[in-house]
Amino acid sequence: MKLVKYLLLTAAAFGLVATGAAAGDCKSVKGRVVSELVGQFSDGTPCTSPLGLCTEGRFTGRLKGKFRFIAGSLTPFGLIDLTKSQPNVAATTGVINLETRFCGGTLVLDDTSVFSLDLDGSVASLQTPNGDASTGGCAGASGRVRLEGVFDNGCVDCKYRGEICGVGPVGDDDD
Repeated sequence: MKLVKYLLLTAAAFGLVATGAAAGDCKSVKGRVVSELVGQFSDGTPCTSPLGLCTEGRFTGRLKGKFRFIAGSLTPFGLIDLTKSQPNVAATTGVINLETRFCGGTLVLDDTSVFSLDLDGSVASLQTPNGDASTGGCAGASGRVRLEGVFDNGCVDCKYRGEICGVGPVGDDDD
């Protein structure tokens, strides 16, 4: 877990540097995430991940809305005992498309996650808004969102916290 924390701190530090909006232009966000692994999305669209790794679910709290995640890469790491044939941790990158009233459009989040392959299923990730790919009032968004919880065929007991910058006051889904 020490390496996972190190990777997250490194990613969080990068996220702080990469955020270009002024602090006064940012809105705090927090809530929960639930999702499940899918082979195709609820509307029948197939999972297009080269790994076959897609999830679908909901954000609650300030970023309330439905989302889809499509994984682009998976990297296993053997951390505790390098003589084991199975790695203990894996990292993924991918894209989350979140339909939210928070900024009145699709908030596209570039996701980097690290999760335990052990029985506890711990996951931690950093999502960075992609303002160029986001649409509607979410276009131009920046900031960072951190997520932690348990991954067991989807995100269960997952919480997020962070800030979204550079979006207009379209809607506020606090609950």
